[in-house]
Amino acid sequence: MESDLIMMELKTPIGLMRLFACSGELVSIELPREGLDTSSNVVSKHGSVDPVFQEAVEFIEQYFRGEPVSWAGKDIPDGRDFFREIWTEAARIPFGQTVSYGELAQLTGHPRAVRGVGSAMANNPLPILVPCHRVIGADGTLHGFGGGLDMKRWLLRHEGVNIEK
Repeated sequence: MESDLIMMELKTPIGLMRLFACSGELVSIELPREGLDTSSNVVSKHGSVDPVFQEAVEFIEQYFRGEPVSWAGKDIPDGRDFFREIWTEAARIPFGQTVSYGELAQLTGHPRAVRGVGSAMANNPLPILVPCHRVIGADGTLHGFGGGLDMKRWLLRHEGVNIEK
């Protein structure tokens, strides 16, 4: 059976992001693999944008212009029910704000599932749209991020969050 997976690349201030769609739905976003590359402030599309990517591309462009956008209430790809709950709540974290893993566990009604929240963040299929970079340690320290801690720090500073640790 042939897969209908399609991909587009988007140049951003943190490097080249890849967006993937299948069966007409956005399914994942891949952060730059080479690490943080902030040598360009440009956000550019390569060729025309397939309609399946349009909303995500507009969101990402607005985000990197510093506009306080939110993915709350939008579709999130399939995943375990617990993960989907966590991702849905994480999408509500406002631009320029952070919550701890424990706070996110509380917000979703799973106060003892702090490690589970960490696992959900590690498996987030839509980084930037579902802002897992806004989830930090209770003591304000940064923990794991698919793009690396330097990228997480850069994203938070881009949003005006003072990260010292």
